[in-house]
Amino acid sequence: MAISCTKCSRQYDVMLFQFGRTVNCACGERVWLEHRLNLPLDSEIRFFADVNVASVVRWLRAIGLDTVWEDAIPDDDLVRRGAEERRFVLTLDKRILEEFRTDHVFLLSTNEPIEQFAEIIRRFTIQQPTELFKRCLVCNTILRETKVGQIAEQAPPSIREIHTKFQFCPTCSKVYWEGSHTQRMREAIEKVFSE
Repeated sequence: MAISCTKCSRQYDVMLFQFGRTVNCACGERVWLEHRLNLPLDSEIRFFADVNVASVVRWLRAIGLDTVWEDAIPDDDLVRRGAEERRFVLTLDKRILEEFRTDHVFLLSTNEPIEQFAEIIRRFTIQQPTELFKRCLVCNTILRETKVGQIAEQAPPSIREIHTKFQFCPTCSKVYWEGSHTQRMREAIEKVFSE
């Protein structure tokens, strides 16, 4: 099967247009075959963040959304993996939308992480979860409840004295507890959802 340029009718092999990739025709026209990420209605929204929006990742993970990112991943791989893993790609890179015609790339309009978070919540009509901080903010793994004795070396003594409830990441070994930083994030998240 071939895709024709709308301006000069030059034909291109359909394999050139995988995952929504576009081609610049010799006549100067951009040629494409749009890619659609067809998700079942009951599927969970998942994200793949470009390196230029890495700061929003922890906010999405804080509300339990499966969100991955990798440092210095080429645009081709980012879009391809997003499609293969059925994830929406989050980016500030306008070139991605020029080079790919696909519905699974979302161009954010701001550099501020909390504003990006609010923009994503609105765009994907994400509902406020009943529980926060169930996913590791560092590596995206689902956290496990643990007792102070099991994390004795990972939490400072002053924290172990005042907290009894901890969460532990089985992948990266990070330990979490309800501290002032958590409370500030809770308040910021609440504000985004209330607006």
